Parts: sequence; structure tokens; C-alpha cells
Amino acid sequence: MRRLLRIREALDRRWAAGPRVLSCARATRALRAASILLAAALLLLAVSTAGAASVTRASVDGHQSLRTRDVLGILTVGEGAVFDPAEVDAGVDSLIALLGDLGRPFAHVSVSWDSTAAGVVVAISVDEGPEVRLDDLTFRGVDRTVPDEFVRRLKLEPGSHLTRHSLLGDIEALLSAYADDGRPFAQVALPAAVWLGDEGGLTGRVEVREGTATWFGDVVVAGNDVTREHVIAREARLERGQSFSLSQLSRVRPRLERLAFLDAVEEPVVAVDPASGEATVGVTVTEGAASRIAGVIGFSGGPGASDDLTGIVDIDLGNIAGTGRSASASWERIRENQTQISFSYTEPWLLGAPVDVGVAGSQSVRDTFYTTTEGDLLVTARLGDRTRLIWSVGGERYVPGAAHESTSTSVKTAFAAAYDGTDAPLNPTAGTRLRASIEYADKKIADEGRDESSGTFAAEAERFFRVRRRQVLALRARVEALVSTEEEVPFHELLVLGGARSLRGYREEQFRGTRTALGSIEYRLLLGRRSRAIVFVDAGYWYREAPNFAKDTKLGYGIGLRGDTRLGTISIDYGLGEGDDLLDGKLHAGLIREF
Repeated sequence: MRRLLRIREALDRRWAAGPRVLSCARATRALRAASILLAAALLLLAVSTAGAASVTRASVDGHQSLRTRDVLGILTVGEGAVFDPAEVDAGVDSLIALLGDLGRPFAHVSVSWDSTAAGVVVAISVDEGPEVRLDDLTFRGVDRTVPDEFVRRLKLEPGSHLTRHSLLGDIEALLSAYADDGRPFAQVALPAAVWLGDEGGLTGRVEVREGTATWFGDVVVAGNDVTREHVIAREARLERGQSFSLSQLSRVRPRLERLAFLDAVEEPVVAVDPASGEATVGVTVTEGAASRIAGVIGFSGGPGASDDLTGIVDIDLGNIAGTGRSASASWERIRENQTQISFSYTEPWLLGAPVDVGVAGSQSVRDTFYTTTEGDLLVTARLGDRTRLIWSVGGERYVPGAAHESTSTSVKTAFAAAYDGTDAPLNPTAGTRLRASIEYADKKIADEGRDESSGTFAAEAERFFRVRRRQVLALRARVEALVSTEEEVPFHELLVLGGARSLRGYREEQFRGTRTALGSIEYRLLLGRRSRAIVFVDAGYWYREAPNFAKDTKLGYGIGLRGDTRLGTISIDYGLGEGDDLLDGKLHAGLIREF
């Protein structure tokens, strides 16, 4: 059977090497020829099988580190096996390599056989040689002494087996250390001298040649038509004059792949000037759509509740004029006569540092109840490739709709930290996202002439597990807490729960409290880079302190779909809350168009 497979592989290679487009007549001739060759192969297999000799008896002597059946299995000479000298030769090489990994580098294996009328009798002799252990292995630099911190990376220790794998592992670790220290062309020679003691103790010396000192020069970008070259180059974070580091170079591609306006990034290539040691890094990118407009329409009803129509329109402008700047605006209809508008603008890389500065504003109108207007200044510092620290300061003005209430003005400041360790921004299959924030607000109530203060804490975690090739389990947990000096927290300051972005199966902002918690489980079937079908279960908890004490736990569940079409990415979510019949759910349908 192995011979037949080899012939079939040869046919496949021959076919692949031929023209990709064949005429009908030529295809017929090729098919005829293939049939003849396949028939010949089957005949050859039948003849070879009929004439093949089987092993009737096999003996092993001299082995200590391995069992007899293990030796026979490696050499494929167990009783009843078809005897093949080529396979036996390959098995001898594998057996010697295995004994070397067990600390027997001087092992020798010989195999002899006799053919009889009944079959083949095989005799295997194993000479394992002395067990070699490491007494001392010294790495000596030709140009300078090997740094101690490099030596500490090595795993070989006195008394351990010196094997090929362990030695290669230490050499690779040493070369990686030099490559991170600006010496990517360092070389490690095989032991220049080796001494084997009477008791199997090995002493050796390995020479290290550092090579030319190398440093980063320019980052050259190809494939960018809209984005300016320096915008992509700065995101690589390889400063000119910085000592070459293989670890830093390996992070370039993941960093660029996380940019929203790039669809694909190839592995960087490096060209080094041997005279100066300057390393020019080249990156080829494929640009994608940087901006998008998204619209969502939601419908909710149910027993004893009025039908509500909600809507969201988001406009995100990314990579404005190829500079990496971004802006956004949104409009949201929460219920009838209840709307909210907001905007933001971000200026990246302030003064050439990985710090973004932005402004944001919003206005919320709640029918005749109240209106709030808010403005914020945000500063985002990037720590590494996946962590962000955000500080914001701003103010909010509250204007009540009723004459007997008082206008108030609040000054707020907040700190937040966010970490994204997922493998993809749109449809992650593995990894974790974390976010935590704390906010302090100082409020002045104009008509009453008193001051109040409040603090809000929030934490959220998401975890993604790949179940199968295109199936992902997504877990999400979020908690929020509000503490205030006021005896009764105003309605507009309470934390909200419910809707398409939190507790699905319920109306937008249906529940309000001073503490909220949300847990979610989604089972996702990935249909494409941006597409998926989901089944979800959400659990929410809310609590409100006295004098209007209330608390409750709610469960929501449903299905959803995200799919790419010619119009854009269409999303549909259908959620049911407790007590809802099948037709009483909350429907959210949306369209995302990128440009």
C-alpha cells in the first residue's frame, strides 16, 4: 500500500506541474494515460505484495533504556510485519536519535536478517554506549565575554543529559538574546573542544561570534494609497537609531494589524547595510475602509406595554485625510420624545508620543422631564500594544423640565484602563478584554446653594474560547456601582440596564439603580471575517437604595445574526425577556456601511 501511495503522489506532482488549462482532446489523452499508469500501479502492488516476505521472528539484545516492543516498533520488524530494508534503515536512524535524547549520544545499532522459506528472521543488536551527563558547558565570546543575563537564559545545568534538542534549544535562546541586543548576525559554533570523563561526565566549550552591531533606520511602507507613510511608520514604533531588537520587530505586524484602516499586513522584511549596520524595515500593507455609518432600528412591545420604536445612527470617520485622525457622531432615539446626540474627535500621537487627545460632547433630552449637556476632554496613553490608560475631565449641566426643580452643574474627572488581548478586533476566537473605570463628580445645585458629590465604579471582562474551528463561546461580565452624598440620587444620574447593548430582551434603559450587574453567554458560529450567527442568554441585576428602594434580577435570551451583503453588514437581534411569548420579543435590525 505504501508503494501505491508513493506512485499516486508522483502522479499528483506530475499533474500539478502540467498546464493549468487543457483542451478537451488533451484532457482525454491525459485521463487515458493516468488510467494506464494507475492500472500498472495496482498490478505492481499486487505483485509486490504477493512476493513480500513477512517477519517470522525478531530478537533484540543489548538494550537497557527502551523496551523490546518499543525497539521492534521503531524498526517496524514486529512479528507478521512486511519486511522492508529501507524502512529498517530509517528506523535505525530514529532509534539512534531517540537514544541520544535519552543521554546516550554514542549509541550504535546493527540489524541482520536471514530469509527462510517461512519468512525473515531478524536480529537486532543495540550498543547504547555510556550515559553522558553534563559536567560543564562554557559559552565563550570571541569578541567579548558572554553577558551573564544571556547565560541565565540557558536551561542546561550540570548533571543533566546533554542531548541534541537541549543543546539546540540553548543555542537558540542565546542567539535570540543577542538578536534582542542589537546583534542579529551572531553565530554560535559547535563545541570547539569536548572532554568526556571516565564516568561519562562531559565538559565542553562553545564559541560565540557576536557579528556586526545593528540599529533600526527608516521604516518604508508599500501598498498605502490613502494613508500617509509616516502615519503607518510611527505605529510600528521602531525609532531611528534604536538598537536592533528581534522582539520589537516581531511586534510590528500585530501592531499594524490592529489599525482599523488596514485590512492586511505582511511580515516585515529587513535590509541591513553591512558597512554601517543600519537596518531598513519594509512593510507591505493593504488598506481597507476606515469610516462607517451604522443604523439600528429597534421595536419592543409585550403584554401590558406600549409599542416602542427606537433607533440609533452612528457615523465614524477614521483616518481622516490619511492622517490617522478620527471623529464620530451619533443620534439615538430611546423612546418617544427621548433622544440623545453625541460627538467626538481624536488627535493621535500628541507631540510625536503614543498619546491621543480628544474632545467629546453630548446632549440628552428626556421629553419635558429634563435636559443634560456634557463636554469632556480625554487623554489616552498607550502602554504597549494592548493596554490603554484614559484620563478625562469635563462638566455637565442639568436643566429640569419642572419649575420646582433646580438646575445643577457638575465637574467630573475619571480614570480608566483598558486591555485587549483578543486575536481579532471584529470576530475574536480567543483572548480576553478587560476594562475598569472610576469617576468622581462634584455638583453644585444652583437654587438650593448646596454642594453634593458622587463616585462611580465600573468593571467589565470578556473572554473568548474557540470550541471548534468556526465555533466560539463568548462570556461577558460587567458590574457598576454608584455612591452619592445625596439622600436620593436624581433619576438622570442612576445607572441604566436594558436594551441592545446591555440586557437584551428588554427595552432601552428599562431599569435604573445605584448598582447593576450583567452576565452574558453567547455561542457564536463564525460565517466570515465580520459575519456570525449567535445564540445568547443574558442575566441582569439592579438595585436602588432607599427611599425608593427596589431590586430585581432579570433573564433575557434570544438569537442574532451578522452578515456581509453588498449593502454592508446587516445585523439582526431578537431577544425575549421573562414572561414574553414568542411574538413579544424585542427586535433590533441594523446596517453598517463602510466607506
